Amino acid sequence: MKKEELGFRKELLRKGISYCVKEDCSVKGQCLHYLAFDNDKDFVEAYFINPRKVKGNAQCPKFLSNEVHKVGRGFRRALAQIPYGKIQQVRSRMQDLLNCCYSRYYKYASGEVPLKLEQAKAVQKFFVAYGLEPDKVFDTYEETYVLD
Repeated sequence: MKKEELGFRKELLRKGISYCVKEDCSVKGQCLHYLAFDNDKDFVEAYFINPRKVKGNAQCPKFLSNEVHKVGRGFRRALAQIPYGKIQQVRSRMQDLLNCCYSRYYKYASGEVPLKLEQAKAVQKFFVAYGLEPDKVFDTYEETYVLD
């Protein structure tokens, strides 16, 4: 997964985010909470972080980096390279790895539900152990912010 530092890209937010309005924060240019607020001029209602309760630096417990990550989505391509006799074992181990039920597993495999960054790393490592090349694991890749 490649990382690259960019400004703010609203289209990469997969869900709502609380806003921060702490003007004197030393890291506001790299924090998604502040950048989301600063770039959303049309909001009517929002959740805010109380600026009197947080530090204005990278040690702030609410700091959320604006680092963009490239994350894999869907792994049917990798499953197609697993020998037929091992596919049931692989599915079962993948469900354990992703801590998910049968139907959620298929949503991850098809790419219908995106993997979190840590899940994507674990899936890639799993298939590399089966002999696949790291860049041949996922069906597609997308850029995203890590929000949790």
